[in-house]
Amino acid sequence: MREGVGARRALALTGVTIAAAAAAVLPGKPVAAASGNSSQSVTATVVAGTLTVTAPPAITPTLVPGTGNANVALGTVAFTNTLNDGSAWSVTMTSTDWVNGANAIHFTDMSVTPGLTLGGGVGSTGTPTAGTGGTLSGTDGTPGTTASSPLTLATAASTVQGVYTQAGSTMSVTVPGGTPTGVYTGTITYTITG
Repeated sequence: MREGVGARRALALTGVTIAAAAAAVLPGKPVAAASGNSSQSVTATVVAGTLTVTAPPAITPTLVPGTGNANVALGTVAFTNTLNDGSAWSVTMTSTDWVNGANAIHFTDMSVTPGLTLGGGVGSTGTPTAGTGGTLSGTDGTPGTTASSPLTLATAASTVQGVYTQAGSTMSVTVPGGTPTGVYTGTITYTITG
């Protein structure tokens, strides 16, 4: 008699256990997901910014005497201002005469059109403004060594900060008729000031 009662109880308990297990996997029933976490502390330091400019590669134009030789491509200038010191800033360029022995193509016969394609890298704020361009000027004391006065390629407010490039700048180089043939060399220098 007692054995029958015990068997029935055991069977009933088994049924409850199976029902509970089935309920745990029935569709539509929420199942608590296991989780864990761990924290990582951060101590970040923002370092001092920089003010740099990188000139394009050398140019090797072919020039024709007695013409203006327009659209001599200068290449892409790269520059960085991350000083965040509250100062407006600018990028300028100068050129020496281009010389071949005693012969020279004077910088006063060169004009520059700043490129209008200005782009900023990731994290840059704002965009510089292209300069207006013009003819190089200055006192040419020593042909081939003396640089022209600076001509502005780009300007920016103090809030414009980051890494930028300027593409599309060109020169027009007037070579007077009768200029001797040959290879003329000179130096174009880019400067960032802020």
